[in-house]
Amino acid sequence: MTEIQPMILVFIRILSFMVVCPVFSHRGVPMMAKAVLAGSLLIGSWPYVEVTETVYPLFIFGLISVKEVLLGLTMGYLTQLVFTGVEMAGQLVDFQVGFSMGQAFDPNFQIMSSQYGKAYYWMSLAIVFVLDLHHHLINGVVTSFRLIPLGAFPIEGTTVDGIVQLFVGTFEMALNLGAPLIVAVLVIDVVLGVISRVVPSINVLMLGMPFKNMVSFVIFLMVLPNTVSYLGKKLPQALLFLQEFLESFNL
Repeated sequence: MTEIQPMILVFIRILSFMVVCPVFSHRGVPMMAKAVLAGSLLIGSWPYVEVTETVYPLFIFGLISVKEVLLGLTMGYLTQLVFTGVEMAGQLVDFQVGFSMGQAFDPNFQIMSSQYGKAYYWMSLAIVFVLDLHHHLINGVVTSFRLIPLGAFPIEGTTVDGIVQLFVGTFEMALNLGAPLIVAVLVIDVVLGVISRVVPSINVLMLGMPFKNMVSFVIFLMVLPNTVSYLGKKLPQALLFLQEFLESFNL
């Protein structure tokens, strides 16, 4: 019993993390693969777990289980914020271009997804695996049991400040990713507005939509190398926030 309870708590933290983490929570990943990965992480994390001889009563064990669920969801949510910023950049571009009217429900993510949002998301996900950044996620989960032992969950002021800075960084990354296309489409809107005043007989609405779509796609292809380079620099920094978040708990 002294080892069964810690094993359950470790499995709960890992499973809660995998439910939210965008790399492992995708619906396209088979459930058997997720179960095998969770079991592998349980075995790999076990040397970092401080096993005590204490057997918790059922009520205390339930409270600790809830804490582990919240901690796992928090770690997964911090990694999800990075990809949320990427999707936010695509949604800003879609709104300016006019693709927001063609949003459709994505069953993989259970959200209304945009065209450029999906393109940016899959691009960033590919970069994560190409740069082996998913190993940082796995390392963060494993070392979390050394930094935050089972049954301990202190909240420090630096932890809250770090989360606020991560939110600011997420919005900054979204604006930097979408800025080239947004500025280009704004210039096109200004030019079309001038044309509509000079030549009122031209149907600017019918002319502007396909023109903006074409220009946005061309500019997207032109800045694609810079976008990949930017994501290759920002994603490692953003995913390291998980490690910094765990280290902010001064135990």
